[in-house]
Amino acid sequence: MKFLTNSVKSCAARIGTLTEFERIPSICFETPFPLIYTKGGLVPHLTNDTFAMVTTEPQFLSVSLPSTILMYESMKETNMSFANFVGMQKHINFLSITDPAYLTRSGFQKLDTIPIWSRGGRQMMSANRYMDIVETFKPDCYTAICDGDTNVNSTRKRASKAVRRSNTMFEQCLSRHNESKILKSTALLAAVEGGYDADARLESLNYLKDKPVDGYVIDGLHNNGPDVQNISTETVKEIIKQTINMLPNEKLKVSMGCWNPLTVLNLIELGVDIFDTSYPYVAAENAEALTVLCDHDTCSNILHVISFKEKRYEDDFSPICSHCECLTCKNHTRAYIYHLQNTKELLLGILLMIHNIHQYLEFFKIIRENIKNDTFNEYKQKIALKFESIDSTELNVVQVKKSKTANA
Repeated sequence: MKFLTNSVKSCAARIGTLTEFERIPSICFETPFPLIYTKGGLVPHLTNDTFAMVTTEPQFLSVSLPSTILMYESMKETNMSFANFVGMQKHINFLSITDPAYLTRSGFQKLDTIPIWSRGGRQMMSANRYMDIVETFKPDCYTAICDGDTNVNSTRKRASKAVRRSNTMFEQCLSRHNESKILKSTALLAAVEGGYDADARLESLNYLKDKPVDGYVIDGLHNNGPDVQNISTETVKEIIKQTINMLPNEKLKVSMGCWNPLTVLNLIELGVDIFDTSYPYVAAENAEALTVLCDHDTCSNILHVISFKEKRYEDDFSPICSHCECLTCKNHTRAYIYHLQNTKELLLGILLMIHNIHQYLEFFKIIRENIKNDTFNEYKQKIALKFESIDSTELNVVQVKKSKTANA
């Protein structure tokens, strides 16, 4: 894998290209872009055929170890690569340590192992066992095993331990990677740890910045799950600036997690290249449709999402967005989607995932266009209005409730 960027600034929105994947040499990805979130290597709620109707272009898939570790023994017996095993050969895949859509349980680390939580419970993972799995999966790209169990409330001691454990495990992964004939063309990313402690993160950065890796995952800022969308940019800004400023400008920068679209824009402005689509998935699980791209009067979508738990959509026979080209908006109404939510039909997840992934892919296309046209800041301000509207909408709801109480 080869990453190229023309950007000369370390903390700035930038365009780059990812090419030279040995398995599929013709593929070229333009950054910034989102990794497609998967569970067990497949897009949640969607069959491979349905996903092919969402996008005909090859995608970069986010494959988490917790959702795939139970496949290891079967894959070892068949001697198939992960892409072939799950029938996603036309897509590139990236193996990550945690599942960004679900809260990662804290604790249980030992001197040279970390816990991996799957449907089968807790499994302790050493660097050597992890590399056995990597060699069996044969991913196109993977993160070295790390201790990312830190967040804004972590102590300095916890952050320092996470860095030292991650450094030790990275050294073992790098040694195995360099000796492996199977992984000679597989991209290796290093995870920068340290939580929110500047000294601990500096220790991680000084250790990793000159290592022979293809890029970096800015890790240890959260414990994954839906609550990540509520983390403000101000909370993470200084740590991410410190991290990116110290890393080689020519290397790829990745930030996993359920960041909301406005935070994504702010992180792109700081120089992050790749995210994931756990946010659209979490929104679909909460019966929400993304409307972050809606700026047309006919849509009447003021906020960045609409919730089909709200009864007002019961008799609304318009699409989610009248200008959206996804299969859901072309064929179904808000009233029908509300009905699916109200009756707990499985089709709800399918239709919302189709819409949300389509919206997110289009969102990143528009982001890249605005960076190229030097209008990124104006676009970010436009999207910010979608989030500022939340406060005014909530205020109106409170005022209506007070008025009804007063009149009762």
